[in-house]
Amino acid sequence: MTEWASGNIYIRPSRMLAKGEAVPGHTHNFDHTTIVYHGAVMIRGELSNGTVIEREFKSPRPDYGGPSHALIKADVKHTITATEDGTIFWCVYAHRNPQGEVWQNYTGWAEAYS
Repeated sequence: MTEWASGNIYIRPSRMLAKGEAVPGHTHNFDHTTIVYHGAVMIRGELSNGTVIEREFKSPRPDYGGPSHALIKADVKHTITATEDGTIFWCVYAHRNPQGEVWQNYTGWAEAYS
């Protein structure tokens, strides 16, 4: 899948073909939202004080009244694991300049997307 800009946001889709497949623990420089487009994920976050938070997020559907998206805070190490086969999720975040300010257009500053 490719990444794309949509107005003042950047969207990075990810496809996990098998239940149990995971994106290894990592952090980002800025807050971002993860939206479950299809299937379900378990997001495990490790806060700087050592607290671990785990929560499942599923795509919107009639049989599930829970959340389909999660806010991942900056500098929180997190792992995303598929809990259903064929899961697809999107990471969505704002364009930023090197000063960290939200920018309306892509600035070319690659670190904003790490």
